[in-house]
Amino acid sequence: MEITDAVVDEALNLGCDTVVTFHPLIYAPLTAIAGQDRVARLVARLVRSDISVISVHTSFDAFPQGTNAILAQKLGLTIEHPLQAVTNTPDAVHSEAFGIGLVTSCSMEFHELIERIATVTGAPVRFSRPATNSVSRVAIVAGSGMSFYKLAVQCRADVFITADVKYHDFHAATDTIGIIDPGHYEMEQFVPDGLRESFHSLRDACTIVSSSIRTSPVEYYTPTNN
Repeated sequence: MEITDAVVDEALNLGCDTVVTFHPLIYAPLTAIAGQDRVARLVARLVRSDISVISVHTSFDAFPQGTNAILAQKLGLTIEHPLQAVTNTPDAVHSEAFGIGLVTSCSMEFHELIERIATVTGAPVRFSRPATNSVSRVAIVAGSGMSFYKLAVQCRADVFITADVKYHDFHAATDTIGIIDPGHYEMEQFVPDGLRESFHSLRDACTIVSSSIRTSPVEYYTPTNN
């Protein structure tokens, strides 16, 4: 998913010379690799260890078999088309188009969808209810996707599944669309295995392994009497 000290240790132990990540290690401009800043320290470790890093975040998000498609399939949702298509890519089949997010279809009650999402992602789920308990259309943007909220409403989705939803965003969606927030890492946790499967054409040229490290810094506490 991303670079941490544990991931670098794992790469060294496995003798890997390249790490392919989903989230980039460097977001803000990096002016130095000295000191104890997390990013600078990790970059320095990678350089000293002669390990390359390739990050594929937006590309894999937009890939037809990428981040959102993997989650939709695990949830048993039928993929219709991207929520926001990338128009400069030739596509033979609409459902295989490149784009950010997905519009999917299903036939279930809202409580069934909540239960399925909680089971698949393995974490507490925040949500606000849709206007109807019957769910037939679901929009998905894995990770921080509230910037696509208007598109989710425009496509007439009953529910929008995304992460990092603010308290007042839940209020704003009342009586318009249901929102389900399973968590940022929780929505994207299946990416490493998905990347490995996508690299099938490289298997004769190199050894590809999925990291076993859980990189999310977020933990959850549940009272033992609840």
